[in-house]
Amino acid sequence: MPEKVRNRPLSASRKRRQNSSRRSSFNADPVLSERTTFNPESMLPATNIFYSGLDLRSTKEKLESLENEMKLLEDDSTSEEHLNSLVLMQLYTSLEYGEISIENARTYLNLSKFYFNHKNLLPQAKTHILNARQILEQLNIKPIDDHLNQNLFAFEVYFLLIKYSLQAKQHSSQRDIKIKNKHILSIETTHIDHDLELIEQYLEKLKHLMSSTDYEEKCMEYLNIKFDIIITNTKEFNYHMPELAKEIIDKYSSLNQIKHQIDIYLRCGFYFVSFNDHIEDGFNYYKKAVELAEEIEKHEPSDVHKYQLANAIFQWAKARVRCDRLTDNTERKFRRAIELYKQVNDENDKNILRTIDELAIFYTKTDRFQDALNILCDSLLDKKRLFGDFSEEVIQSESRIGAIYLRECEYLNAAEHLKECLDLQEFVYGPKDSRTCQTRDALEILKKDPTVSRTYFSRTNDGIRQGRPAFRLSNKVSYAKDDNDVLLTVTKKPPISSKN
Repeated sequence: MPEKVRNRPLSASRKRRQNSSRRSSFNADPVLSERTTFNPESMLPATNIFYSGLDLRSTKEKLESLENEMKLLEDDSTSEEHLNSLVLMQLYTSLEYGEISIENARTYLNLSKFYFNHKNLLPQAKTHILNARQILEQLNIKPIDDHLNQNLFAFEVYFLLIKYSLQAKQHSSQRDIKIKNKHILSIETTHIDHDLELIEQYLEKLKHLMSSTDYEEKCMEYLNIKFDIIITNTKEFNYHMPELAKEIIDKYSSLNQIKHQIDIYLRCGFYFVSFNDHIEDGFNYYKKAVELAEEIEKHEPSDVHKYQLANAIFQWAKARVRCDRLTDNTERKFRRAIELYKQVNDENDKNILRTIDELAIFYTKTDRFQDALNILCDSLLDKKRLFGDFSEEVIQSESRIGAIYLRECEYLNAAEHLKECLDLQEFVYGPKDSRTCQTRDALEILKKDPTVSRTYFSRTNDGIRQGRPAFRLSNKVSYAKDDNDVLLTVTKKPPISSKN
C-alpha cells in the first residue's frame, strides 16, 4: 500500500519566512508596485493641508468649543447627551487647570446638580459635591477673604451639602418606603449644623460684595434651609421656630408670593402639632393657611387656587384626626376637601383617594365602621386603576377592609380580603415581614371558625374554591367488574425471585 503523505506543520519561523517572501515578490512586480505606490502630493489639495482623524486642538480650545456647544444645544440635547458633556467638561478642566483648582470644583458642582435635579440620584449627587468640598479644603478657602466668586461658590457647595443630607435624613425616617436605599442610608448627616454655621459666615461676607437683590435671594435660601432643618427634627421643640417662620412669611409677603406663604403656614402647623404643648398654635397656623387660600380663591378663582384651598383644608382635617379632635367639624372639613377636589377633577384622582383614606381613619376612630367600610370598598377599584394591583395603597385598603369585617364578625368577607392582602404582602414585602406575619396570624385564627373553614378554606387552592376531590380506590372499593380488575392489578404482589 502506498504510504500516506504527512504534511509537516509549519513552525512560527517558517511562517514568517513565507510571509516575507510573499511581500518581496509582491513589491518586485512592476505593475502592482505602480498601483500601490502612495504619493501624498497627489492626494492633498493645493493648500497642502494634512487631514487627520486625531483632534489636534489644545485642551483649552476643546473646553471653549464644548462650552459653546452646550449653550447652543441647551434646550435640544437629551439628558444623556448633557451628562456626557458635563463629564467631558470635568475631564478637560482637570487637565487644563489641575485636579486641585476652583474651576475643577465647579465642574463637580455642576455634575452634582445634574444628578440631583434631572436623575434624582442622591448618592451620586452627594459624592460629587463632596469632591467639590474636598477641593475647597485643599485650596484653604475660608470665609475670611473678600473674594466674591470664591465666597459665593463656597456658599453654594455647603448649601447643597446640607440639602442632600436633609434628603437622606428624610428618606431614612420614612416608614412607608417599601425598600430603603442602602446607599442613601449610608450618607452622613451629622455635619449639618457645622455646615450651617459656615453658610452663615459666608453670607455675612457676601453682604458687602453683592447687590441687595442678589443678597436677599441668598438670604431666602439660607432661611429656607434653616427652616427645613428645624422641621425635620420633631424630637425636641425649637423655640426659635416662631421668629424664623414670621421672618420667612414676611419676606414672602413683601414679594407677593402667596403660594409659598401658605406652604410655610402648613409646614409650621405640622411641626407645632407634633408637640402636645403647642397643638393649638399648630391649629392657628392651619387656620391662617386656609384663610389665605380662601382669600386668593375668592379674588382670583382658578383650578390651581381651588386645589390649593382643598389641600390646605385636607391638611388641617388630617392634623385634627392626628390630635384626636374627632368632631363633626373635622368630618365637614374632609367632605369639603373632597368636594373641592372633585370640582377640579370629576374622576377620583390620587388626592381624592388620599382624602378618603384619612376620612376612613376618622370613621374608624369614632366607631363608625360601616361608614369606613363603605368608602373603602367604593374606592378600591379606583386605587387598583391608579396605583396598580401591587401598590401600597391597595395593600392597606385590603388590610383595613378585612380588619373591619373581622371586627364586625363577618368572617367570610374578612377571610376573602385578608387572603388577598396576604398574597400581595408576600409578593411585595416577603413572607417574613412583620406585616405579612400579622395578616397570616389573623387568617389562622379565622381558619378555626367551623363555618369559615368549611365554606371558604375547605377544598380551596389559594382561596379559590375547587370541585369535589377525585374518587380514590384506596378509600372506597367498587364491585363493578372493571374496577375490581383494576384493584386486583394494583394489589397483586410481584413474584419473589429465587436465589440460586
